Amino acid sequence: MTLVAVDIGGTNIRLAVVRDDGGLAEHRSMLCADFPSFEAAITAYADATAIKVSAASVAVAGPVQDDLVDVTNNHWSFSKTGLAGALQLQQLLIINDFTAQALAQSDPSANGNMLLLDGTSADHAPLLVIGPGTGLGVSALVPAGGEYLPLEGEGGHVGMSPQSDAELALFATLRSEVAHVSAEHFISGSGLQTIYRLQTGGKILSAPDIGKAAVADAGPERDAANMMLGLLGSVVADAVLTMGCWRGVVIAGGIVAHIQPLVADSPFAARFRHNGTMAPLLQAVPVWLSFDPHAGLRGAAAGFSNSHMAARMISPDQS
Repeated sequence: MTLVAVDIGGTNIRLAVVRDDGGLAEHRSMLCADFPSFEAAITAYADATAIKVSAASVAVAGPVQDDLVDVTNNHWSFSKTGLAGALQLQQLLIINDFTAQALAQSDPSANGNMLLLDGTSADHAPLLVIGPGTGLGVSALVPAGGEYLPLEGEGGHVGMSPQSDAELALFATLRSEVAHVSAEHFISGSGLQTIYRLQTGGKILSAPDIGKAAVADAGPERDAANMMLGLLGSVVADAVLTMGCWRGVVIAGGIVAHIQPLVADSPFAARFRHNGTMAPLLQAVPVWLSFDPHAGLRGAAAGFSNSHMAARMISPDQS
């Protein structure tokens, strides 16, 4: 059986063959806009690599509960059972892209992860995986029967809890624009843009440009980045305390990785290891930062052999 791992985002699709040892080979990254459908993209990949795809494990940006999958910020949509039949797959697994990000972090000290805050990792406890990117993904890997069960929720949409006068002012302004101010409104690519807009009286700048300017020099861009990192510290602390993630935290997604030089001097650590009642617990929790561009593929591959994902598998008798 030739298993292909796939990571579908709003802009790019990444694919790789999963070797028998779990490693990845034949990596390809392609623009989704170049193909009318996911079926066309995976067929092009199979032709380019001269392989016969017999099984696929696919991480998708967007909800995956129903048979019809509509990819977020992408023109693709597909039926799981229809895809399995059209490609004549023996098995097909579809999981959320952040579930894959979480499954890729079973060893938080591996795959080039940077240790941001040292601590004592409790192996028996859950590991928090949080990812400020296009949105804010939140998951936890829970040890379960020799494997890890990824919690699948929408933690990025919890209510934002400002902790300073400056944050309260931003919250109040945004509250006049939207009905519910969530963590994702400030801790994400669009959130960084929102902070910058509100702090500068309406100036518009893209998140990548804010990040580049913030790393390069002091100024309003760095102020916006530091505000976001402080808010992230509080949200990470809340999630760790809520789910008991004493094993540690992995920050995934591209936003923090791009502004990593700012983290040490930002409010992140102080806001994460705050002075609340449970501060002694937070003092012991280590935090890593992921830079791995193939985390989605590795997580998709891991999900295929994870027994807790077995109920999601599409087989020929279902297609």
